[in-house]
Amino acid sequence: MRLPSIALGIGLVVVGLFVAAEGHAGGEKKAIKPTQRWAGKDADDAKKQAAPKAGYLTSQEAFEKLWDAWSRKEKAPKLDFKKQIVFVNMSSGPNSISSSYSLDAKGNLTSRSQQTLIAGPGFGYGLDVLDREGIKSY
Repeated sequence: MRLPSIALGIGLVVVGLFVAAEGHAGGEKKAIKPTQRWAGKDADDAKKQAAPKAGYLTSQEAFEKLWDAWSRKEKAPKLDFKKQIVFVNMSSGPNSISSSYSLDAKGNLTSRSQQTLIAGPGFGYGLDVLDREGIKSY
């Protein structure tokens, strides 16, 4: 009966060593927070097509076009796309989406998104503005 607990203990030690080795190998990442965020939901599945295939926007013109396509009530804010980038995150169904971002020492930006799990038509979206400083790839 002790064998499973010993195996579990060994497994946890191995996982702990792997995580420690990754942290010492320069894999440390810094959390990056959006400077601005807009989110919403839309029941019209056809409007999803307006989202950029790359998952981000790099011009005011493209930002305003998406803003209008997704029927945002207020006017699109002016952004400085030389210093900022907008990441577009989408969820399936009438779900909310949240995203987090991290930047490694080499300037590689990674994003992670989560959504609620509600069945139905439509989509949810998040528009996150990040400063480009330090970002080399995404």
